[in-house]
Amino acid sequence: MSELYIAIEQFEHQVDCFCPDADHMNILHFQKGDLIEVTPDRKYTFLGWYALVVINDQQVFYMAIEDIERYFMGECLSSQLDIDLKINYLQYKIDQDLEAGDKDSFSENSRKLSETCSLKEELEYYLAKAI
Repeated sequence: MSELYIAIEQFEHQVDCFCPDADHMNILHFQKGDLIEVTPDRKYTFLGWYALVVINDQQVFYMAIEDIERYFMGECLSSQLDIDLKINYLQYKIDQDLEAGDKDSFSENSRKLSETCSLKEELEYYLAKAI
């Protein structure tokens, strides 16, 4: 079963080349809201373990599992569960801001909640299409 992530930050990724004699670079630019499907297809090379990745149902390539973990831990990628947890936390923070009367924090947390809910909708739309 594939794992689905969504880009929550803009970032770049250098695709590793497995060509025996060609040394070229291909850099992918991920935008906020890009959907990253990590398939169960894995392969081991002299550089380590790689997983087949599908970006927005368009680009397919192998990405180092270490890179996927680094982007996830660096909060460039998020899973559906993590988005749900973030929404729950932001709703809690908004409730605290309302009780304290903190307009600035309320505005900032409301903006973050709106962005996070939009990302969740994109993820749910993609999942609904896949079924």
